[in-house]
Amino acid sequence: MRLWKSWALARKDMKILRRRKSLVGGLLVIPVLLGIGLPAILEYVITKKGAQSSVVVDLLGAFAYFFVLLSVVLPLYISSYSIVGEKLERSIEPLLATPTSDEEILLGKYIGVFIPVLIAIWLGTAIFMIMADAFSSASLGYYYYPNQSFGIIVLIAVPLACLYAISFSVFVSAKVNSAQTAYQLGVLTAVPFFILYVLGELGIVSLVSDLNILIISAALLVMAVVMFFISRATFKREEILTSWK
Repeated sequence: MRLWKSWALARKDMKILRRRKSLVGGLLVIPVLLGIGLPAILEYVITKKGAQSSVVVDLLGAFAYFFVLLSVVLPLYISSYSIVGEKLERSIEPLLATPTSDEEILLGKYIGVFIPVLIAIWLGTAIFMIMADAFSSASLGYYYYPNQSFGIIVLIAVPLACLYAISFSVFVSAKVNSAQTAYQLGVLTAVPFFILYVLGELGIVSLVSDLNILIISAALLVMAVVMFFISRATFKREEILTSWK
């Protein structure tokens, strides 16, 4: 596999993304709103409800998981459009006609979504940490962030959840002829994460446990790798060229 070919394809996709103002806006606005909105809820609970420090700590731990959910949902539209967009814009034929292997194309599609999404999410987490500390430090008597648990979420769970969502969405994007259909099917990737969140709220699974987050991250890595090999094995250039019409 020639990584420079994948990187060239990823750079092309990111350049196209920058020209789509609505996509860039959504990519930045959603993490920023989450980064501001969650601390605002925390501030309300502290100042208006007089929450005890134990409640504040529980909220801070629970809020961190929202960024794992975001890392699954945020890449869906971009990655779902990845190959379908090439079909609709009639640029799929020149791409598939190049001496680029299936692995290089798939990896390039992954990178072209992964980098901008991860940067946007990390921007949101930075805002969240700063504002959450500003609102909670007086109540707790110390700065809650950064800490080990949030580091595991931000540096391990978030990138792997993002990679898992991208791998599934790119696979779907290669199989359908509608960006809307690809997005709707891609949403299925988020279902297990919402189930985990509900289980966490019910106290069945702890989402603030470092061990549990690492186990989830390991499962995400395995699923992303499996999806890559499935995508490579089922990536049929001839079918893609003929079925999009």
